[in-house]
Amino acid sequence: MSVDLPVVMAGVALYEHIRRNLDPSGRLPAEVGLPDDAKVMSDRLRWVPGAMDGVIGHHGSADGTDRATEVARLLATACQRPSARQLRKLYAGITDDDVMDYVDALMERLGRERLDGRALHRVGKWLAVTAPDRGPVKLGIALLGVTGLGDDVAVVRTLGAHEEFTLFCAVAISNGLPAPESELWALAASVDGWGRIHCVARLRDTTDPDIRSWILREGFRNSIMYEYLACIAATTGGLLEALRGETVDRGLLTSAGEILEALITGGPAEDVDDYESGADAVEAFLATMTTQAQTLQDFSTVATIRSFLARETGWDQRSQNGWTATRRQAFEHASDQILSQDSWIGRITAGLASDDPVEFSLADRAARVRGMDTFDAHLEKIKTDPFGSGWFHAWQQADTGRAQQLADLAHTLLPLDQITTGPADELGMGPQWRAHNALDWTLQALRDHPGTGADLLLAGLHSPVTRNRNMALTAFQQWPRTAWPADARDVIHDLARSDPNDNARRFALELTTGQVEEDEQHDR
Repeated sequence: MSVDLPVVMAGVALYEHIRRNLDPSGRLPAEVGLPDDAKVMSDRLRWVPGAMDGVIGHHGSADGTDRATEVARLLATACQRPSARQLRKLYAGITDDDVMDYVDALMERLGRERLDGRALHRVGKWLAVTAPDRGPVKLGIALLGVTGLGDDVAVVRTLGAHEEFTLFCAVAISNGLPAPESELWALAASVDGWGRIHCVARLRDTTDPDIRSWILREGFRNSIMYEYLACIAATTGGLLEALRGETVDRGLLTSAGEILEALITGGPAEDVDDYESGADAVEAFLATMTTQAQTLQDFSTVATIRSFLARETGWDQRSQNGWTATRRQAFEHASDQILSQDSWIGRITAGLASDDPVEFSLADRAARVRGMDTFDAHLEKIKTDPFGSGWFHAWQQADTGRAQQLADLAHTLLPLDQITTGPADELGMGPQWRAHNALDWTLQALRDHPGTGADLLLAGLHSPVTRNRNMALTAFQQWPRTAWPADARDVIHDLARSDPNDNARRFALELTTGQVEEDEQHDR
């Protein structure tokens, strides 16, 4: 897309990169990154697209008044004299990706200074369409929003397909269009992560029946946490009314269960205590489940409801929303009847044999609720994927014999020679650390099995991932010294002197000091 201002920065325009990679439906494949990823993200800590802005947006940001003043001055000059020299100055001043820290203060300041709207829009479009760095693109989107999108809604629609920009595009659509709901809905449907959360949050007051139905049946689902949107789905989507309707279809039941489970689980957003119709919705859901419970997701939701009802505190306040003792007792009885049906055994068995990780996880949870042993099923998962989470669930069911079996399996399946490359101060985040993360589960569990897998703990002490070493040290701390292998003392002494992580070094020193004191007491 051509713009009438000179391009003064080198590099691939992020807008053009996104536009070229869109599929025919207007979605961006998840694996498509941004050309400036290497500049913005460190090797030690990588955020998923939109995550940093999402966390700041939901949980507060810094006061960016001084930064807003500086950027407003640069923008004013660029609007008045948009020469290549002034545009370079502007770009140099906004290249850092810290826009969330000052964008709100900047928009307020620009509103007071009354810059020429057309000139500001022109600079905003220039940034959005030609910038090779995400910070300036975000600022450009914001400027388009406050000056009115007009025909440039297509620019925002394209950029919003990448989760890194969806928040800014959602705000720009809300600010820059007289009737933004249809565009917000289309944008929400094109993304799955933080972008969807931001878009749906801005649709919570919609009265459009199609949008409300979409939020209830699909729109709350996202790849971050359903909990962020569950209350909006319940209220805006009309969960109670739908469950009380004449026709409650399979899709609605599944969505309703996921929403109720997310509300009860709670977390970073509104939960079941914020949903005034929560007790009524649970009553309607359980009434339907009594005859229509079919899937392991149904079982999971009913089990979550039953666990919630067993909580000991908070009911005095919840009673104001209909959670009376009498109704809770009725809910418990209904839940127990549903969960105890014999038909679940076959479904659980089939789920434990499934290659679908979601279905397997639901079956595993249902099996635990029913008191079924799933150790062998997790062993098979470990053998299929030695770097998966099967270790954690298998160790949860490990007695002494099974602990030795798992330790032997770790020796066989994990590339210990690739893990024991020597202490460093690595976080262990990213696909290159999958083997180290898999070893974590075993290191964590071995503290409860003194004498088993001692050589695995030694391997953990030689890992470059600090967490591995800390878990191995914790296990040795829990073990009696008589269960330590001969080499452990020397290795821990070395870590006490030279571990690259301060906390791990102090931890090793504490163990070393404790060993010296224990030896002295033994000698006396």
